[in-house]
Amino acid sequence: MVSMRALRSSVDQGRRYPLCLPSRDVVPLHPIETTTMKKTALCLPAILLASFALSALPMGCDSDSKLPPAEQAQILKDDAQGTIERCKAKFPATVKEFSSAYGYAVYPEIGKGGLVVGGFRGTGLVYEGGKLVAKSVVGGGTIGAQIGGQAYAQVIFFKDKMSFDRFKRGETAFQAGASAVAANAGASTAIDYKNGVAVVAFGAEGLMVEGVIGGQTFSFDPIK
Repeated sequence: MVSMRALRSSVDQGRRYPLCLPSRDVVPLHPIETTTMKKTALCLPAILLASFALSALPMGCDSDSKLPPAEQAQILKDDAQGTIERCKAKFPATVKEFSSAYGYAVYPEIGKGGLVVGGFRGTGLVYEGGKLVAKSVVGGGTIGAQIGGQAYAQVIFFKDKMSFDRFKRGETAFQAGASAVAANAGASTAIDYKNGVAVVAFGAEGLMVEGVIGGQTFSFDPIK
């Protein structure tokens, strides 16, 4: 028999440490590219910095969603800037790309959503000429599964206006490749553009390996 004292203690513990589950939107398992949905399907071999330590990539409750929109926007900006700095530090070759690329999209954290079966989701910001122009949500993909289901950050570089506009309009399914080989984090391997697009994905720390981004979809929501 369970005593009333033990029962009350259990209830108090539940109040003190409530179960926290992330709330996520459903992402299609097999996304179909449509102009109307403003989504772009990606199948990109990418340069990865695989990580199994997530101290720099916080996961957990969607507590930020309870904040005022202005505060949420500022947190996302701060997270994106932090991701850019980590990317430059871990992968020095990107320092030049952040200055020379026509545009880039930064996703500070892509992780498993509660309602996504085998898929990953994250919110990021899109920059054109170094200027913030849009918010973007990425869904689907296979990188997380390849690195053990862990959260990761991702940066997409657009070499020219043509490749950026394709992403912006959601009219093109990219077929791009990377020739990165396993190397220590921080290696100065050159960025490999294919069809005007290059992708770098990384965790908190780890080794650089070659991986594949498959089935990702992206929204593009201009910031007024």
